Amino acid sequence: MAVSSGIGHGATRLLVGRSTELNDLERHAAKARGGAARAVLVRGPAGIGRTSLLSSLTERLRSNGMAVRSFTGRETAVRPEPYRAAHELFGAAPTPAPARTAPRTRGTAPAAAAACLAYAAQRRLYGHAVALLATGPLALVLDDAQWCDEASLKCVDFVLRRSADRPLLVLFAQRTECGGPGAPMLGEILAQDRCDLLELGPLGEDETARLVTRALAGPPDERFVRRCAELSGGNPHLLHRLLAGLREAGVRPDTAGLHQLEVVGQRVVAAAVPAYLAGQPRHLRQVARALAILGRDDAEPLSALSGVSLKRLASALDALRRNDVIAPGTTGAMCDAVRSAVLDGLAAPKLEWLRARAARVLNDAGRPAWEVADQLVLLKELTEPWMLAVLRDAAAEAPARTTSQASVRYLQRALAAELTEGQRKDVRIELARASAQVAPAMALWHLRQALGDTTTARDRAPIAVEYGMTALGSRSAPEAIRMLGRTLDALTAELGDDPTPADRELLTSVTSALLVTAVNEKGEMAAVRERTGTRPTAPEGDSPAERQLLSALSGFAALDGRPAHEAAALARRSLRVEESVPGGWWVLGSSLVLALADEVDEALAGLDRSLTGSRARYEPWMHLGALAGRSLVRHGVGDVAAAAADARAAVEFAEQGERAPGAPLAYIALGTVLLSQGRTERAEAAFDRAARPGLERHIWEWHHYLYAKGRARRERGDLDGALEAWLRCGRSLEEAGVTNPVLAPWWLPATHTLVGQGRTREAADLVARTEPWVRRWGTPRAQGLGLLAAGIVAEGRARLDLLAEAVDVLAGSPARLEHAKAAYQLGCELLRHDDARGARRHLRKAIELATRCGYPMLSERARRLLVTAGGRMPQLASSPVDSLTDSERKIAVLAKGGVSNREIAEALFVTPRTVEMHLTNVYRKLDVRGRADLPAQLAAYGPPPGRRPRRPGR
Repeated sequence: MAVSSGIGHGATRLLVGRSTELNDLERHAAKARGGAARAVLVRGPAGIGRTSLLSSLTERLRSNGMAVRSFTGRETAVRPEPYRAAHELFGAAPTPAPARTAPRTRGTAPAAAAACLAYAAQRRLYGHAVALLATGPLALVLDDAQWCDEASLKCVDFVLRRSADRPLLVLFAQRTECGGPGAPMLGEILAQDRCDLLELGPLGEDETARLVTRALAGPPDERFVRRCAELSGGNPHLLHRLLAGLREAGVRPDTAGLHQLEVVGQRVVAAAVPAYLAGQPRHLRQVARALAILGRDDAEPLSALSGVSLKRLASALDALRRNDVIAPGTTGAMCDAVRSAVLDGLAAPKLEWLRARAARVLNDAGRPAWEVADQLVLLKELTEPWMLAVLRDAAAEAPARTTSQASVRYLQRALAAELTEGQRKDVRIELARASAQVAPAMALWHLRQALGDTTTARDRAPIAVEYGMTALGSRSAPEAIRMLGRTLDALTAELGDDPTPADRELLTSVTSALLVTAVNEKGEMAAVRERTGTRPTAPEGDSPAERQLLSALSGFAALDGRPAHEAAALARRSLRVEESVPGGWWVLGSSLVLALADEVDEALAGLDRSLTGSRARYEPWMHLGALAGRSLVRHGVGDVAAAAADARAAVEFAEQGERAPGAPLAYIALGTVLLSQGRTERAEAAFDRAARPGLERHIWEWHHYLYAKGRARRERGDLDGALEAWLRCGRSLEEAGVTNPVLAPWWLPATHTLVGQGRTREAADLVARTEPWVRRWGTPRAQGLGLLAAGIVAEGRARLDLLAEAVDVLAGSPARLEHAKAAYQLGCELLRHDDARGARRHLRKAIELATRCGYPMLSERARRLLVTAGGRMPQLASSPVDSLTDSERKIAVLAKGGVSNREIAEALFVTPRTVEMHLTNVYRKLDVRGRADLPAQLAAYGPPPGRRPRRPGR
């Protein structure tokens, strides 16, 4: 960045960070000296260093023997004198004014006469240029060329065109953020390719650091430099003023000086503004105030608010830009300090009137509600009815625009207005919805206030539902469950035996909220189950409330350990219709039930839907829960790498809020992945962050935590501690009445550990107690794990048979990690029975599965045992195709064969969304852009590409 600096004890000219541009200009000059005329337009905003760059170049050109003639344009109130710049540049006497002669005919004669006079002037000045060029190379420098008269620029252009083979260099410098009489001609010269363009950008951090070091006499802190660059906008002129103020205040460029930097920076930027405006015409002050109110240069609202015509408005804005009232490098924005300086002189009533008028102007112009609301929130009084409506509209738009914080701000201002009782209740509910993601405690408080304003159960019911959904997963959940129970009883009594369809929907929404809130609460689930009956009637799922109820019922069915196909059917019905705005806790819950039921494709599609909805509605804690849940599901099917990515993303969200709902699950998911990657210490650190007061209340998080904590202790060799964690997990599940065997399959490692400690009878009792749960749930994963546990406690040939059956059953499940563990266990047992050949076969399978899943610990154990069995492990194929899951591979094979997404969905009995999700994963894993780039190796995994799948019903 070229800067002319007087900072320091000696006023010297300092050229900082512009060596590249200076060298470019010198190359143009060298070509010009060689006999090829060149022209360059140096362009940039005020204070960017155009003049300093040209001055440095001029010194070099003169030292190299090149004559330099310069002219600097000046802004004038009247039209600049014609040919003045050209006369100065070429050293010619002023052209006498042409005599006014009456044209012989009307029409083109005056224009033709003017053209003849202009041509004569251009030829005369060209003669002066030739005389100058006869003495040697010549450089013409026009600084602030936008203020030059058009006739002079045409003359320079004429000379440039006539001197193509002469040693001539022409340098124009233009200030970009303002107009001027010469600006159109400069644009024409540039458009006709007779001139190269050199744009000067803002000062970089390296150059800023050098200037800070020179001005403040010390090595600067990086954050100090970065803030200096932000305050000055990279503009050298403003940076010099800022550094001079800092030096006078004795500020050091270190961390301790950051606070002082903010104070001094604002003071320096804004100090000169009031004095400047005081001496300006009234219309310019009006424009400055209107711009400070509106915050940006928007011509029509600015004209209406200031009362200044559009024509005068443009000239006023140019003047404000030239004097740095408008921030350099922006189209028309003031920095906050300048805005405050402009408005500080206004009396409070005048400022209030201006803000109210600005809101009316923007509203009448049909601007977005949030623009109008940004003015309304600053008013002391909302005097007109439309203002409240605009604030509520803006709150509804805010989450999609930025975050819920803006919505909260608008509604808090609306709540402070004079409202009717009904309006106040409605605003409180809207405020609770907006603040639920950023301040759940505040949202619950507002909902309690709204509940206090209701008189009937019908009015109370939707607020109680909102309360339950907001309290989900928080310490207030038990209170919300009790409130929903009371509301449900009162509503049932109030509606009677024959409610209307709308009332039935209301009853369903309260019931679903009660179940959803209770389904993860260990201390409340049994009571709620008893209240609603063991098996409440499942609705059809024709309305949102019914679909939410189906989701809650599927969760209870899963926790009760009822047959997996029953729970999956309820979850599938709850997801069969996509809402206009997808997502919600019920979508997440149904997806996790499907994952427990081994319906992994549908589960991942539902989780993807939940993530899309939570992202669209800005629900960070919902997004966190969906990411953590997807991580656990992906880990369960052996996609450890993808599970790790989801877990880390979930932890990033968790770290945004200390008490974020779902945060423990994010750390549990991360610890689970780290355990499989062999990073036991880091996994335990993640589990420590998950452990927080109240965790034992939550069924899903608490039992996953105990199960994973036991795994970590086992990896450290603490078998007693591991067994303690697993048995505690079993007792806790029994207390809650949860009998699902795969929610947290603590019983399998506990059985293995008990047998290892010689406590075979206890292990056998545990297997016998678990066997009915496994048989009842009935998924391949559950059955395979049950067979594996039975094989561990069995002896002799029975053990081999049970382990072999477990391997076969798990091979037909999505549980690839568990399949790998079972294959390893069977290999160990075969080796113990001296069947080295059979052991090698299963150990190789265990190594293959563990490697592809990203489970190095098991892979290494199996490799060592394989060597003991006398085998060698060939190098695994390095093809990325091997990393695909079975479902992904099937879909990729069909897509490679040219089958459409819809046909694939019909053939595999899944939804098109599921196909899209799997193809996205395939493209990511194989690093391809689309189906046309899918590798040929896929043909080895499925039918020939020419075959299309047989559709159902054909």
